[in-house]
Amino acid sequence: MERLESRHPCGASDGHKPKRDLSTATHFELSNLYLDPSIQPVKAVTMAKSKNSSQHNQNKKAHRNGIKKPKTHRYPSLNGTDPKYRRNHRHALHGTMKALNDVKEGDRDAA
Repeated sequence: MERLESRHPCGASDGHKPKRDLSTATHFELSNLYLDPSIQPVKAVTMAKSKNSSQHNQNKKAHRNGIKKPKTHRYPSLNGTDPKYRRNHRHALHGTMKALNDVKEGDRDAA
């Protein structure tokens, strides 16, 4: 009796089962895959859990040098304000400076 040798696409001889192409499998075949003894279950690899955060001692550390208010500047930045307002503000400052110079030189009465 002659034995028929079948060739697999991977080139292996008739010693093992070829891998299944699951892209064309039906829902029924996929649901019954666990019944096939040739398919080994895959163990999920889980990473070690790590500590997320702890608030212990943070308050004491923060108060060692004191909780300080943010420094305020004499002239706060106008970044982010309305451009129309900034243009008007610039012209108003220029007019104010002109008026103050006129008063200083005596060309104008104090307003």
